[in-house]
Amino acid sequence: MSLHIHLAEIDTQISAFARAIALPIRVFILRMIAMNGNSLSKDAIVTTAYNAKTLNKHLLELRSLGIIKAKTVKAQVTYYIDEKLFGEMSANFSLFFGQELLNPAGDADKPEDKAGVDTAPESVITHEHFGALIKWHRQELNLSQAALAEKIGIDRALLSRIEGGKKPFPENKLTLLAKAVYEPAENLTQAFIKFEAAPQRVTQV
Repeated sequence: MSLHIHLAEIDTQISAFARAIALPIRVFILRMIAMNGNSLSKDAIVTTAYNAKTLNKHLLELRSLGIIKAKTVKAQVTYYIDEKLFGEMSANFSLFFGQELLNPAGDADKPEDKAGVDTAPESVITHEHFGALIKWHRQELNLSQAALAEKIGIDRALLSRIEGGKKPFPENKLTLLAKAVYEPAENLTQAFIKFEAAPQRVTQV
């Protein structure tokens, strides 16, 4: 007898929620934001007992999952929880232990929910070129250009030109970049492909 298994969208969402709450530090971050009216500055988060680099790593992971969003006003970064997505993830996670999970087809009756969830990484949407995305990640981690360039094995001057949109990022360095900025490699690859496929914005100088 063969077993036919269909990977439903709900399975992916359950997995993402499990990742989000898998570690105490991530639960701590979410609780801190929720307890402060769903709006907490980056400065307030990094002044906690946890190491700043560690906090940044897990903030980026939560952002890659879409649960946490960020607003930047005059260089001040403020984090907030996507309450709708978090609620959906939490509800589906709870259903994992109930009979409702046996009938995941019920999700098809709610197409408006899918339309309301932005599945693309926020950073991919809000930047004009791949270099600007790299700069955003670097600044999130408080890294200098020299420090990031060393991590990914390129010259600092080249990184500066990449961030300014004057040079393309070398594709063979994507894996090193992902490790350096604590971002899932698939997210950066998706962004790289998106920008490469878009009308050419890089000015060769």
